[in-house]
Order: sequence, then structure tokens, then C-alpha cells
Amino acid sequence: MNTEFLVPTGFIIKDYLDELDINQKELSLRMGLSEKHLSNVLNGKSKLTEEFAIKLEKIIHAAPASYWLNYETKYREYKTRNDLMNDIDKNELKELDQRFKFSSLFSELGLSLNEQANEMLKLLKISSFEQFNSVYANLKVNFMEDGGRIEPIATWLNLAEEEVIIQNVDLSEKKYDKKDLLASLDKLKLITLNRDYKKSIQSARKFLNQLGIYLVLQEALPNSKVRGALTTYRKNPAIFLSDRFKTHDHIWFALLHEIGHLIHHYPFKEAVVTMEADQESVDRSEEEKKANQFARDFFINQTDYENFTSLNNFNKATIEQFANSQKVLPGIVVGRLQHDGYINFSDFNYLKNKE
Repeated sequence: MNTEFLVPTGFIIKDYLDELDINQKELSLRMGLSEKHLSNVLNGKSKLTEEFAIKLEKIIHAAPASYWLNYETKYREYKTRNDLMNDIDKNELKELDQRFKFSSLFSELGLSLNEQANEMLKLLKISSFEQFNSVYANLKVNFMEDGGRIEPIATWLNLAEEEVIIQNVDLSEKKYDKKDLLASLDKLKLITLNRDYKKSIQSARKFLNQLGIYLVLQEALPNSKVRGALTTYRKNPAIFLSDRFKTHDHIWFALLHEIGHLIHHYPFKEAVVTMEADQESVDRSEEEKKANQFARDFFINQTDYENFTSLNNFNKATIEQFANSQKVLPGIVVGRLQHDGYINFSDFNYLKNKE
């Protein structure tokens, strides 16, 4: 049944009555109801009840009582939904749109602003926007002070969750075991050597799925510096990545950062969201320190790195030579050197693998 636009059930009854050449007065006599009550039902002012539907099917044989009851349920749901949304003042609706950006998110669906607001509520899994702060108050966001608002981050998380089954195989019969992950890290590192970083992430997804881990790539929303998140989806760990900078070193460091959280801090009740941080806010929390250190050590041996940087001799040849010794792509080394301040963020970017 199409629920985009429903009329009161009584309007449909009237069409049937016209075909049978029965007027309202005659119908009231046949059903044993007052004309006023019948008029209220036919005009949608009173709810169509089970008793009414059963009596009606004895007169309109083409439609059983279940048809009228099902239609009435759909109509009342439709009416209540629209009444709730129409209770929001137009100015308030515009303010909510400024806050949640649903007109941008659902711009291609051809919906009214009210309908877009309703879609946003469904996406966020809340009954009204008043519930947003209380529902998402415990969202654990690292580096929140460095940019990014909670609304687009919550929206991003829910968009990524909708992509879990689309991008991954069903893991309902596959359980995550940290021991299996730890034993497979060497194989995961081999996947990072694929210079086509999108294909390398696709391979990583298949690999992680075999270990009972979901992996989703979901583009970040405006006003959000979200880099990644670790959460739980249907009892399995799920890693969400935003791929904000679209380079091999950024996407893989983000992935290993979340795997670091998975190994050291999982499970937990709420999603852990990681934001892009500036130099001054790096390693602000102990959890972030541990996840970052795991990602660093995964790619590059710390002692080897200290020996390499102590020489202060950074050029294409030395970077490639060191990368080969660590069995990583040169772009990984460049990203690390840039992050640690040994070279400028504009130096050696040609060694990075980009989209």
C-alpha cells in the first residue's frame, strides 16, 4: 500500500457506496448506527473500529473487514506522523536544518523539509530532536575540541552503520577472537604494500571479515573532522573510516589506529570516535596514545626509526631505502616524518599513493 499520501478511510468507503448507490442515511440504517457517528467515521473525525469494519463487510462484500482495518491503521499512522512534524514551527524547522543539515543530506530525494526532518530522525533512531542530546551525550569523541560538531559525527556514524551489510559479508556466524587477529597481523601488513590504496582497503575488508570484523568506508560530512571509529554491530566489532585525505598513509594509519583500539580497549558500550588532531593535541588521552603507538609500531620499528631520523638525511633515495627495510611503502615513511615534524607537510608528497 502506498503511504506517501493517504486519505481518511471513510473517503474510500464513500467511493464504494457511490458504486452501490447507497447514501449515508441508508447506510446508517443498514448498519444500525446514528447518522452523526457514521458521518464522523466517513469524514475521518472518528476512528474506524473493528465493530464498524465487521458490520461494513456485510454491506460492501467486495472488501473484508481486514481491508478497512489495515487501511485505517496506515492512515492513522500517516496522520499522526504528519501531525507531529507539522507541530514544529517553520522557523524552528529551519534552525534544526542548520544544526543537522538534513536538507543537504536528503536533497536528492525530492522531499519536503518536514519529510527530510523525519528521515533524519529515522537515521538517528530518535523520536524527536529533543532526544538527541540525551541519546548521544555519552558518545566518546577524542579530540572533540579540535573541530567537528557532535551532530554530523552522530549522523556519520549512523550512515556508516547502514553501510555495514552493504559493504561486508554477513558475519552473524563468525565471531571475533583477538588471538586470531594478533596472529594475522603479518598478513595484514602485506596487504598494505598494494599501491592502489582503494584496492588495498578492499582486500583489508575481506581479510578482516574472515576474522569477524566489519570494515566500512564512509565519507566524512562537512563540519566534521572525524577520521574513524570503532563500534559494535550485531555483536561483532565494526571499524568505520572516513578517508578524509584520500592517501594511502592516512587511510592505513587510521585503520591500524582503530585496530589498536580493538586490540587494547575493546569491548566497550559506546562507539569510540577518533578525530583528526593538530600537532598540539596529538596523544591527548592515554587510549589515543596506545592506539597511535600500536599503529606506528605496526609499520615501523621504533629503534630503527630513531636511528634513521638521527641522521637527518631525508631524500628520495634514503626514504625509499628505509621503507624497504621496514617492508612498507615510501608514503608511509613520508607521512610519519611529516607528522613528527622532521619534514614539512609539503615535502615528498609525490612519494605518497593517492586516489
